Amino acid sequence: MGDRVTAGFRDRVLEPGSVDVTNPVVAWVRFWTQGWRFHGWASRTEFWWVIALELALTAAALWIVGVHGTGGRWELYADPFGAVVSPRVSFHLVEVEQGAWFGWGSGPRDVRPDAWDAVLLAAVIATVVPRWSLLVRRLHDRDHTGMWILLLVFTGPIGWLVLTGMVASRSRARGARFDRGPVGGRQVSSTDEPQLSS
Repeated sequence: MGDRVTAGFRDRVLEPGSVDVTNPVVAWVRFWTQGWRFHGWASRTEFWWVIALELALTAAALWIVGVHGTGGRWELYADPFGAVVSPRVSFHLVEVEQGAWFGWGSGPRDVRPDAWDAVLLAAVIATVVPRWSLLVRRLHDRDHTGMWILLLVFTGPIGWLVLTGMVASRSRARGARFDRGPVGGRQVSSTDEPQLSS
């Protein structure tokens, strides 16, 4: 019985294409194991479980750094790319030359990151590509190319609203055209009727 449950979990995690994810653990594991694929598609439930988990983890991280006294340096930022911590200050990460710094953030204060800041910075950096690929795969499930992300980049709040509407909408059968590659499954012909999940 345990082997069947393990095999079922593994099959759901590794299944290419749009999978109706009712288990948040499956969605989170798929986020990490398929986070480097920019082809294929992600279901609406898979996308929103990851966003919900990111919100919870980000809120917990902000609470932890707030308890340790560096909470004023960070804030919650959410858009269709996901929910992440965002600096309220300008962190000096690498000194390029005397008095010149390479850093991150655009706040009014310049600070050196402490250990808690470094953990949050590492978490944001580690999730950049998986968050981006999840959004691209969700757009594919709606039968849109990932280039729609440029709308968010170049139009700000208007693009944010349009993309949020796109990822919140139901799946479309034509999204299967984005499945390709060794992990993405077989090419879908025009006569195939893919199974869709929301």
